[in-house]
Amino acid sequence: MELNREELQDILSNNYFHNIICRALEARPGELAKYICALANKEGGYILIGAEKVNGNYILTGFHLTSNIGNIMKAAYEKLSHEVKCQYGKLLFFDRNIFVIRVERSAGLVLADGIQYIFMNNDAKIMERKEKKGPATLFISYTECDAPIVDIIEKVIRDKLRNKIKISRYTELKYKASFKEFMDTIQDHDFVLTVISDTYLKKQACMYEVGEIIKDRHYKDRLLFIVLSEKERMYYRDDAPIKIGPNVYGGPEAKLEYIGFWKEKYEKLEKSMREIDDLEAIGKATKDLQIIGQIYRKDLGEFLDFLSDANGKNFQSLYANGFEEIIEWMDVQR
Repeated sequence: MELNREELQDILSNNYFHNIICRALEARPGELAKYICALANKEGGYILIGAEKVNGNYILTGFHLTSNIGNIMKAAYEKLSHEVKCQYGKLLFFDRNIFVIRVERSAGLVLADGIQYIFMNNDAKIMERKEKKGPATLFISYTECDAPIVDIIEKVIRDKLRNKIKISRYTELKYKASFKEFMDTIQDHDFVLTVISDTYLKKQACMYEVGEIIKDRHYKDRLLFIVLSEKERMYYRDDAPIKIGPNVYGGPEAKLEYIGFWKEKYEKLEKSMREIDDLEAIGKATKDLQIIGQIYRKDLGEFLDFLSDANGKNFQSLYANGFEEIIEWMDVQR
């Protein structure tokens, strides 16, 4: 196994973060052993020293190693429970030297200093087995036009977990039941899976759910997401939306486009309320105005930042392996 310069160039140029751990500066054998262990226990991947992840983009800081690379790697290998195939070396990208370690997937379980690690969100996390009380609860947040995709996701997860999961979605909402009360139960679930499309980011009900989710300061441990793309159009009916895939990885301009959409809705509603000028008549609209204001001033921006900074995978790749990453995350975090 050799370092593939073209593959690394593609990873850096396209800000690809799946199974990548990047650090501006790290040469401690103990930390490198954790990273190697985490990637070997998953699908393998790359460790990039001299690169940082900032707002969903790579920033190359460069890496100048004063110690002997071979000695550092030897010390890291000695901390592993058994051999892991790696290739490492120093490569020059965009006038910056990057120390690269290519980790191959291990056939058996790997431990680092006797501890099992797995890759999660640009880091190596300890694999903790907690005592689980009852089935996990999962709330799926989505917009109705994306129901064909949600049907697929729900079926696969239910088939794999069976009585180990309890899934809630709008199909369980009974006739004349309160939609808002149902949405307010989000906090009672162990996990929330958001299925994100362009329509999802422009629906008030969906953005209200997002606001409920991020009220919890630990929401990043509970929040899962799948960002859809135009490739999923094949699963829709004839009434599919004109645009499916949202532009959440397009940088500040894309983020401001969605924020601008909600600011325009806010200003339009505010203008209509002023024209009516009757407090009793606009009572419900006042509440909507508050929700929309919260969406464009705070919730949407924080949510988009989370999406661009987290390690997401597209629907096609998740579906191909039975949504294993989502199931694994829920298993570890409980």
